[in-house]
Amino acid sequence: MSLHPGSACLRAPAPRPTKRPFGRVCGTVAVLAASALATGGCGSSNPAASLPPTTEPYVLFAPVRSNVTYLMDLQGQLVHQWTSDAGPACSVYLLEDGELLRPKSLGQGSFPNGGCNGGRVELMDWDGHVTWSYDYIGVDHQQHHDVKRMPNGHILMIAWETRTAAEALAAGRDPSTIPADGTIWVDHVVEVDPATNTIAWIWRAWDHLLPPGVSPAAHPELIDPNAATTSASDWTHANAVDYNPDLDQVMVSVRNFSEVWVIDHSTTTAQAAGHSGGKSGRGGDLLFRWGNPRNYGLSAPQQIFGQHNAHWIEPGLQGAGNVLLFDNGDQTARPYSTVVEFQPSGGGFGLPYGTDPQSGFLPDAPLWRYVANPPESLFARIISSAQRLVSGNTLVCDGTGGRFLEVTTAGQTVWTYLVTDTNGGTAVSTFRVTRYEAGFPGLSGQTLTPQGPVRVVLTPAPAGRGEPPM
Repeated sequence: MSLHPGSACLRAPAPRPTKRPFGRVCGTVAVLAASALATGGCGSSNPAASLPPTTEPYVLFAPVRSNVTYLMDLQGQLVHQWTSDAGPACSVYLLEDGELLRPKSLGQGSFPNGGCNGGRVELMDWDGHVTWSYDYIGVDHQQHHDVKRMPNGHILMIAWETRTAAEALAAGRDPSTIPADGTIWVDHVVEVDPATNTIAWIWRAWDHLLPPGVSPAAHPELIDPNAATTSASDWTHANAVDYNPDLDQVMVSVRNFSEVWVIDHSTTTAQAAGHSGGKSGRGGDLLFRWGNPRNYGLSAPQQIFGQHNAHWIEPGLQGAGNVLLFDNGDQTARPYSTVVEFQPSGGGFGLPYGTDPQSGFLPDAPLWRYVANPPESLFARIISSAQRLVSGNTLVCDGTGGRFLEVTTAGQTVWTYLVTDTNGGTAVSTFRVTRYEAGFPGLSGQTLTPQGPVRVVLTPAPAGRGEPPM
C-alpha cells in the first residue's frame, strides 16, 4: 500500500565517584503527577487498561525541525498532536500510561553541531501539559538523542561529557588526532529516578579505556582511545539506548564506532566505574560489542556503518531477544542503507557472550538483512529507525527522506508514507517512527478522530550551520 498525505490508499541512587567536578544537574517537577509515576512500574495498575481499547494501529513521529509530535492512523490522517516550545532531542515515546516521553532541545550548549542536542527530558499528558521535567545540561555535559523508560519508572538517558586534551593524551590517545579546540566529547549513560529527581546510576565510557601500550585484541571489553578518532570533538556519538529487564543489561548504539555495546546494569555506580562486580563480575566493562571488529584489533569484516535505533526485539514478537537496527551505510564504503537483525551468541543471565578468535564477538554475520531494490534507493546517511511489528513485518524510517515503509521478511514493501510539510515539501527529516498496535493501553479511551492529512509545521533552519552528524 502506497500512501501520500491527503490521498486514499492507492495500492496494496548511589553517589557517583568523580575524578573532577561535574556540571550541576538540575531536576525540576513542573507538576508532579503521582499517578503517572506509579504507572511507570512501581506497583500500581494502569488506569488506561480499564478504558475501551483502540481497534487499529497508530503511528507516532516527531520531525527533527518541528516542535510538534504527531500521531496518525495508517491512512495518514492526523488523530492527535502534542506541541512544545522547542524541538525534540530527538526520540519520542508514547507510554502505556498514556503520557508522552520526550527529550527536549535546550540549544547547543557546550556541544556545537552535535546533532540532537537535548538537555531536558519531559513527560507530557494527553493535552500537552508537562507533568515532569528533568534538566541534564551544563558546561561539561548535555543529554542528547535518546532516552528509555525502565519498568521501575526510572529514565535512562545518554549524554555527552567533555574531556581535555591532557586527559586524552594521558589515556594514550595519538596527539595527531586531538581536536583543534582541545576538547573531546565522550558518552555516558545516566539513570534518573523521577520520584526523587536523583541520579540512581551512571556509566561512563571513559572509565573503560584500554591502557596505553596494551593490545586492543587482548582486551575487547575495553575501548581503544585511538579507535574511530578524527579531528572532530564528538568521539563516540551514541544515538540510542535500550534496556533489557530480563538480562538487566543496557545497550548503547555508538554511531562513530559503527558498533553496538552492551553493559551490565546490575552494578552499583561504583562498580560500573570499574572492572569487577555485578552479575557478570565484570563491572562496567563491555560485555558485548558488535559491528566493527577493527575497533578492537581484528581484521574481520565490518558489519554495519553508522547505525541508529539498535534495540532488543520485544517479547512476543518475531525474533524476540534478537537485536534490530537501522544500518545507515557509508557514502564511500557502502552507499546504501539496510535493516539488520542479529542474534548475539550467549550472554544470558550472567553467561559470557560468545567470541571467535578471528571474527570477534559473535555472530559473524546478521541473521536477517533488509536491502531495498535497488539498494541505492534507500540511503539515509543519518538518523532513521526500524521496528519489528506483530505481523512479523518491519517498519522502517528513512529518516532523511521523511519516508516510512513496512516491509516483509522477504523484502516486499506493503505500506509506505511520505511526510509532508505545510508548504507541500517532502524530505522532512524524521529521527524515528513508532507504530502502536490496536489495543495499546496508552491510547485506550482517547478520542482518535481523523482530522485530515498530517501537514508538518517546521521551524526555521538554523542559519550558517551545516547538517550535524545525527
